Amino acid sequence: MKRNIIKINEEKCNGCGLCIPDCPEGALQLIDGKARLVSDLFCDGLGACIGNCPEGAIEIEEREAEPYDEHKVMKNIVQKGDATIKAHLEHLKNHNATEYYNQALKYLEDNRYDVSRYLPEEKVKINVCPGVLSRSFDRGGKGHSGSHSHGHGSHAAGADTANISSGSGASELLN
Repeated sequence: MKRNIIKINEEKCNGCGLCIPDCPEGALQLIDGKARLVSDLFCDGLGACIGNCPEGAIEIEEREAEPYDEHKVMKNIVQKGDATIKAHLEHLKNHNATEYYNQALKYLEDNRYDVSRYLPEEKVKINVCPGVLSRSFDRGGKGHSGSHSHGHGSHAAGADTANISSGSGASELLN
């Protein structure tokens, strides 16, 4: 099958290995002092390794190559631990490789991994009345000196307050 895959120029490669950590798929290894593509099926062709090569020895080419296999990649990745799994998923997501990302999640689910451990944390927005965040409450029932009390006393702003403890009923307060 013809697809995008990396190509390493051996003459330019100085064997620094800076490309290897950015390939969570495990497609690159240092062999005989040079970075090498160890398997076509591990290279997703997205090129995360390219940006860290100080010599410009890596490029993407379209050529006949063994099909990329996310299942085999994940089988290799899970052996490297949680950090590598998370890095791989982030890599796929950052490159909008949705099909591979979903295949990776399916592999984890099928093999009884807790997928939620590897997903980015979503920030939950809680809508709260801003006054709740800036006021203190006197639970003792007095509600004096600028605090907003529950059921008794005065409001911090001092405007239109009702003293429920004076015997006024709720219906009178609304009128």
